[in-house]
Amino acid sequence: MELVEHSVRLIFAICGGCFAPHPQAGAPCPSGVCPEGLTCSPATQTCELRAVDARVPDMPLVDTGGAIDSRPIELLRQQITNYADTGPSLTATLPAPPTSGRMLVMIGANVSGALTSVTGGGTTWTLATSSTRYANVEIWFGITDGSSATVTITLNGSSSPIWMSVSEWSGLAALDAARSTFGATSPASAGAITTTGPDLLLFAVADSVPNTFGTPTPGTWTAMTGTTGMYTQLEWYRTEMVAGTYVPTVSETAGAWDAAIAAFHIAP
Repeated sequence: MELVEHSVRLIFAICGGCFAPHPQAGAPCPSGVCPEGLTCSPATQTCELRAVDARVPDMPLVDTGGAIDSRPIELLRQQITNYADTGPSLTATLPAPPTSGRMLVMIGANVSGALTSVTGGGTTWTLATSSTRYANVEIWFGITDGSSATVTITLNGSSSPIWMSVSEWSGLAALDAARSTFGATSPASAGAITTTGPDLLLFAVADSVPNTFGTPTPGTWTAMTGTTGMYTQLEWYRTEMVAGTYVPTVSETAGAWDAAIAAFHIAP
């Protein structure tokens, strides 16, 4: 009898793992390998119970202020910048051909005045907003057909500094709201916009150099690649899943700035 009891205890000791509960999610999986029953999510690089939206690494879950919205938000796919001290036009080519149906956004300017045109990128460009008082900043957008990765901005007759930032975004449907303004003292702000949500917000500021910028507030903003020469332009973005009024500001030290903000609808 004692021999039987000892054998039973030994079996449970060896095979205890056989009756363990479902493996726990949340453990890191930098190698892409997880225990049986779990899937490595490229979005978080952790082992999860289900491969929810694992096919799109740059689609995070968005905090909506207490509740987590489980819809994936496709954000920035690629970006390219260019700057020239002089010239009536400037061209930038994205690292890869854009995908048809995605939105291209051009944020840039020429210090001498408003741009006369934005062309290329496989789209017809629309001006969302612009401020052309000091350094100047303009936001243009269009849905690409994927036929071109090259975008050109033009200001006829100008020989002053000109710059541009071209980005490709997926999951965006249309312009929701936009505005721009200028100022001579810190902080820089484009003013308030009221959205109908859910939206991607793009905030840009152009200013002279030397200059030191802070971090936009309120909220958490992701910095994009800016341009710097005789003038500097910085851009940031964030997603907002609910309608609201947003007034981002950012400190700067040079003064004489132009700022713009645009909200683009996130496709359902």
